[in-house]
Amino acid sequence: MTQKQFDFGNDKSKSFTRKDDFFNSTKPQQKPVPAIKKGPTVISVTQATRLLKHVINENMPSRIMVSGEISNFKPHGTGHLYFTLKDSDTAMPAVMWKSDAARLKFKPADGLSVIATGRIDIYEPQGKYQFYVNKLEPSGAGALELALRQLAEKLRAEGIFDNKHKKTLPKYPATIAIVTSDTGAAIEDITRTLSRRWPIARKLLFPVQVQGATAARQIADAIQQLNSREKEFGKIDVMIVGRGGGSLEDLWAFNEEVVARAIFNSTIPIISAVGHEIDNSISDFVADVRAATPTAAAELAVPVIDDVIDWLSGNKNRLTNSIARNLTETRLKINRLADRPVFARPTERINNQQQLLDEKLEVLYHTTVNRLHRHRQLLQHKTDTLKKIEPHAAIATASVKLNDKLQALQMSFSRRLQRDSQKLNELSNKHHRIDPTEKVQRNKLNLEQLDQRLNRGFDVSMNIQNRKLSHLAQHLRALDPRAVLNRGYSITRKADGTIIKSPDQAQIDDLIVTELADNKKITSKVTE
Repeated sequence: MTQKQFDFGNDKSKSFTRKDDFFNSTKPQQKPVPAIKKGPTVISVTQATRLLKHVINENMPSRIMVSGEISNFKPHGTGHLYFTLKDSDTAMPAVMWKSDAARLKFKPADGLSVIATGRIDIYEPQGKYQFYVNKLEPSGAGALELALRQLAEKLRAEGIFDNKHKKTLPKYPATIAIVTSDTGAAIEDITRTLSRRWPIARKLLFPVQVQGATAARQIADAIQQLNSREKEFGKIDVMIVGRGGGSLEDLWAFNEEVVARAIFNSTIPIISAVGHEIDNSISDFVADVRAATPTAAAELAVPVIDDVIDWLSGNKNRLTNSIARNLTETRLKINRLADRPVFARPTERINNQQQLLDEKLEVLYHTTVNRLHRHRQLLQHKTDTLKKIEPHAAIATASVKLNDKLQALQMSFSRRLQRDSQKLNELSNKHHRIDPTEKVQRNKLNLEQLDQRLNRGFDVSMNIQNRKLSHLAQHLRALDPRAVLNRGYSITRKADGTIIKSPDQAQIDDLIVTELADNKKITSKVTE
């Protein structure tokens, strides 16, 4: 048989070179194995199994280390892990209890090479030997590196690292929340940098543990509370989450999934500042912005106030000069418009037309009077002639003609007056059309109509928003957990208020409170 050497962990004194020596090695104070009489002695299956279990317990070391590859990996709902350890020649069933599995930093999977530490024993109900593992480490890479790689691959597959989820940092933050230890160097670097660059910002420190078993939960709770308690803390523009440098174990809280999901679900932009330049954590990939150090995080969060003041001063001067130029140009345009005759002397054209009309009326009057005078003279002449010859018939005829001419003359004069009056009305109407007063009235009327339309649009928009708000309120009431209680369901909590979701959360003699509808409660004691 080929010579092989077996390593049993810390028990350096036990080394076997042959398979037979493995079970026949001498151990100090070893209990004798119960002797089995030679011959056809009949024993039960249980006795045979227990005899084998006794032999293994007495002759096998209590702790060995086995390297192999995981296959048939089956995590049970109770938290126990069942799998097979195999190499190129042999396979061995293994189990890891919930209490030991809870301490694993990585997720076991089929095909993963590991080093398992534990003991070999017999599983009596099935009469098979089984390796009971209490410690499991990946071969090659450490458990923390493997856990980090597994979580990063999982979150990347979900798209949590995608840039489309990154939020933009505000340019001029008024309130900055800081989630870190209140005793480390990180908080001093951050506050000193913020005070130097942007002293007008309000700094809100939420102290947490940044390493240890409870650090990840504290960091995640701090992020969630800063998002949900806006009424208490006020509006927060940006959040810095991080700590100073350290080993991978020291920084591990920022590699936990609970912290990554809290950062991803935050509505407040988050800057991750964990460790030094060479350190990378899961929180760096999930956060909206990654900073190399806590000091760099403070520099990314705020601008330099002196630069902003200089920029504002420059903008103020440019704006002042621009307004002055616009005022000067507008004043010149108004003066040029005011100098136009139509605005400077709006009635001058009407007065000129009125004067022209008066002159024509005067000419018409004199012309008419002269014609009447000439006709009167002619009539007088003819009358004198008729008186001399006394021709009654001629007088009668001449009188009729004279009356006709007088009527024609009066009608012509009336028509001339009517045409001139009509021209005067047209000139007056044209004056009204160019009168700025009427244009101002029209613009005022248009402005009133636009105001009415704006008010109607505002009322319609408010009605739509009110209907949306009512719909959301109904949806919120439908999601109220107390509405479920009214349908006959109940909620069971422990004495400290923790909701019981699994029987494993309750212990014998625990007091539990069952909440019913109408805020009624029943207190019970666990007996089994």
